[in-house]
Amino acid sequence: MISRPSREFQLGGRLSLDLTWTLRYRAVRPTELLESPRDLAMWLGRVALPVSGSLGEPELSRAKALREAVHRAASAIAERRRIDSRDRQLINRLAAEPPPAPSIGPDGKRRVSPHGGDEFGAALSAIARDAIDLLTAGDGRLRRCEGPRCSLLFHDGSRPGARRWCATTRCGNRVNTRTYRARKREMADDD
Repeated sequence: MISRPSREFQLGGRLSLDLTWTLRYRAVRPTELLESPRDLAMWLGRVALPVSGSLGEPELSRAKALREAVHRAASAIAERRRIDSRDRQLINRLAAEPPPAPSIGPDGKRRVSPHGGDEFGAALSAIARDAIDLLTAGDGRLRRCEGPRCSLLFHDGSRPGARRWCATTRCGNRVNTRTYRARKREMADDD
């Protein structure tokens, strides 16, 4: 497995799927972005679920277990299969923890804080609850990116519901550029 610096975290708009995006290129060259508890703390801060206490290997393992359960469950939904009972149980158990409560800070910005002081448990609860909303939507818009060498899952929230790529600026642009270049070569060969 390849490792990458944490600055490469990418977000697609759904908290639970964003967590699955921390293991990139699953199908061709798995690249782990959560190599350490520090990486996990950075990712949580990036998705507006900061944890003030220190995180360790047990928290990293729990987050990765949730990530893989969400990935398998979302893959099952995208492929019109049933969610494995172990994945369903893990997601449900974590979602049952008290979620973080939103508040307005003195600076006028949105903040989140846990009930009872367990910031990490509250963060996992928020992710698991998002997964439940996503997995039970039944809207047929949970998809796997069609980009070459990309296997990211995404939820198509566009009005027409016809998205094919995790991000138009990334995979969509690559496919369109390749198609354009192939068409130009074909036209040049015809001349």
